[in-house]
Amino acid sequence: MGTDSPGNVSPRTMLQVQRWFALAAGLIVLWMIGLGLLSYWTANPVTLNRDQVLEATDVLTAVVEDVALGRVGVEKSWKNAVRNEQLTLSNLRETKPVSRQRLIIPVTLTSRGWQITPSKLPRKPPFIYPATEESERQLRHLLKTGRLP
Repeated sequence: MGTDSPGNVSPRTMLQVQRWFALAAGLIVLWMIGLGLLSYWTANPVTLNRDQVLEATDVLTAVVEDVALGRVGVEKSWKNAVRNEQLTLSNLRETKPVSRQRLIIPVTLTSRGWQITPSKLPRKPPFIYPATEESERQLRHLLKTGRLP
């Protein structure tokens, strides 16, 4: 009776096993690389806060000009309530923006001036969003239909 010990396997069979093992290992590595790339490209997508946007007096696409003063340069007023080219937001510093950063900012007019519209989450700073094609697409849809796509 023969046994299946490695010493009794022909070199040709051993070569075939090694090739299948190499192929399987290669496919596993490719699969892992693919999953890593997919994770990198789709991780943390921007999702606008529906209530914050709908309750805002206006939503701006703006560039941060001076973080300390809370000043932004207005590129677009989505609800057409803000007509200024520059706006000072009293609570901009809370959001920790970066100077020259292009953002979507829901704003509300209060008795003390303009501020970023707060979210309904307790003890959280208001949300601001990077101005990307995707976030602007969501904003257009939300303003048109009242819901996110």
